[in-house]
Order: sequence, then C-alpha cells, then structure tokens
Amino acid sequence: MLAFGAAWHEWGSTIEWAIGAVGGWVGAMGQYRLRSQSNQLTAGEQALRMVELAQKREAVLSASYERIVVLEATARARAIASDETLQTVYEQAIGARLQVHAIQAQAGQALTEFAPLPAFPAVEILPSISPDEVLATGDQAASTADPGADNTHR
Repeated sequence: MLAFGAAWHEWGSTIEWAIGAVGGWVGAMGQYRLRSQSNQLTAGEQALRMVELAQKREAVLSASYERIVVLEATARARAIASDETLQTVYEQAIGARLQVHAIQAQAGQALTEFAPLPAFPAVEILPSISPDEVLATGDQAASTADPGADNTHR
C-alpha cells in the first residue's frame, strides 16, 4: 500500500490531469451529441411549421382562385348580356338613321349628319395600343356600320 501512496504522490497530479482531460473530452462529446439531437428536433419542428404554413397558404390561395373564377364567370355572363343589349340598341340606332334618311329623301330635304356611333363590338384596350388608335378604329367601324354617315366632319 505504501507503494501505491508513493506512486500517487509521484504521479497523482498527472493522473488527475489525464482523468480531467478525458472527462472533459467525454463531457464535450456528450454536450455536442445533445446539441445535435436538439438541433435535429428543432429543424424537424421548423420543417413541420413550414409545411403547415404552406398548407394554410395553399388553402387561402385556392379559395381566392375559386372566388376569382366565379367572379370572372359572372363578369363574362354580364358582358355577354350587355353585348346582346348593345347590339340590339346599335341595330335600332342604325335602323332609325336609315328611316330618317328615307323620310328626308322623300321630302326632298337635306340628309341629317349623325354623330358616328362608337365601335361595336367594343375594342379591347391593350397596353400596346394607344387610346388614339382605339378611337381611330372606332371611327372606322362606325363608318362601315352606317354607310349614310359622314365621319369627315367633327
């Protein structure tokens, strides 16, 4: 036992230092492993949150898209009904002009100059077309719609 005490006295601080170093290294490895597991759990939770948010966003976008489709279908139905009404009014306006010209011609009076009708069907204004071009297109359409109208005077 005396030999052990002498060895401890001689090598004790070195042994304590070695045990401390090994213990510190094992502790650091354990801490690293716990952090790694914690990071994996945190990453998994973040991934689940991201999936949940993506699903919520998808549901909102789908509902919005469906609402837009319904609104567009309603707008198209109204536009078709409006176009049919406008076509009827347009036809009646041209017919009235022709009747007025016929009555004036029978009476020997000068023919009335009517203002040009707007373009029908309405011209869609595209970003590449200037409003002046749209107006010019409308004047041409009105001049072909009513041959008796004179569009040279404004």
